[in-house]
Amino acid sequence: FDAMGVIGSVDVLFDAARVAIEVDGRAYHGVDQFQSDRERDNRLVGAGYVVLHFTWEDLLHRPDVVIHQVRAALSRSKNAQYPL
Repeated sequence: FDAMGVIGSVDVLFDAARVAIEVDGRAYHGVDQFQSDRERDNRLVGAGYVVLHFTWEDLLHRPDVVIHQVRAALSRSKNAQYPL
């Protein structure tokens, strides 16, 4: 939530740590979706969230990098309650 209400949905949310994760794919990112995703991301950042973006290729071929970046974001949170 922010001053405008519900911000939107993300693929993975660690709400207590204020970390949002998006898996981006070309199939779902037409002009309208691309625009709304940017607006949502900006609102999330404005509300104090870190927003991480990964591609499907990242998940398939670089899972170690994805895990490292997610753990790093979670560990920086003052509210981190997740086992790393």
